[in-house]
Amino acid sequence: MTAPTPEGGARLSAEALSGLARKYRALADLRLARARGEAIPDKQVFRALAREFPGALNELDNLPLDEIERRLDAIARAQGGAPEERWMAWIHGYHALMRAALYVKIRVARREALSEIEASSLAERAAEHAGAAVDAAFVMGVKAPPDGRLNRLVLGRLAAMFGASPAELRATMFPGRPRGSG
Repeated sequence: MTAPTPEGGARLSAEALSGLARKYRALADLRLARARGEAIPDKQVFRALAREFPGALNELDNLPLDEIERRLDAIARAQGGAPEERWMAWIHGYHALMRAALYVKIRVARREALSEIEASSLAERAAEHAGAAVDAAFVMGVKAPPDGRLNRLVLGRLAAMFGASPAELRATMFPGRPRGSG
């Protein structure tokens, strides 16, 4: 995962921008199909979207179509060399860290204890799987997340990376989402 700074440091890779464009195009297509009264797609469509982009189903449920289209336009401009909007790095980072958290969660859920060596090893595997830099502390945080919510752990990590508050991150990435939901 590229770790851009809020001051305009490293840009997201072309691959990362392409992935975000693909996600928002899928969200727009799903929204438009529903508006036309088409049948709801098979569960596998939603599972694949959620697997690659954890949190995307929240966006599908809560982002207005005009915001989805605005995000698509902003990504297209960034792909053409225009400055990236800060939410792009944030949501890219969110997806990667949440993929890592979910990878870890299924591997630690029933474990009573986890040694530092086991946590470090699992962090390496999670980082490889998710494309996100995570460490043993992140793994331990997944084992016992703040208030039992992985979303709070991920938002806290993003806040530290980007110098924004968890509330600002949440409000920017998931506008319209109920406040107590993560």
